[in-house]
Amino acid sequence: MVTHDFETRNPKDAAGWAIKQRLDIIIALLLRLIERDRETLSAREQILMLSNLGLRPVEIAGILGKKTSYINKELSGLRKKGGK
Repeated sequence: MVTHDFETRNPKDAAGWAIKQRLDIIIALLLRLIERDRETLSAREQILMLSNLGLRPVEIAGILGKKTSYINKELSGLRKKGGK
C-alpha cells in the first residue's frame, strides 16, 4: 500500500491535513460524476470501488460521510459474498 508523507506526519500538520481533505473532496466529486454519467452507484458499489483502489475504511467513511463501522460492515458483507 502506498503511504503518503501526510499519512506519516502528525494529523494536525496543517499542510498535510489540508491536502488530505482536498483529495477527499475530489474523490467524492468524481464519484458523483460517475453517478451522473450512468445510473446511480449504490453505497455498496462506492465502498467496493474505493476499497479496491486501496483506501482504508476510515478514509472511505470520511469521503462518503458514513461511519467507519458502517463501512466495515459493508466490506465484511462484500467479502462474504465474494464481492472483493
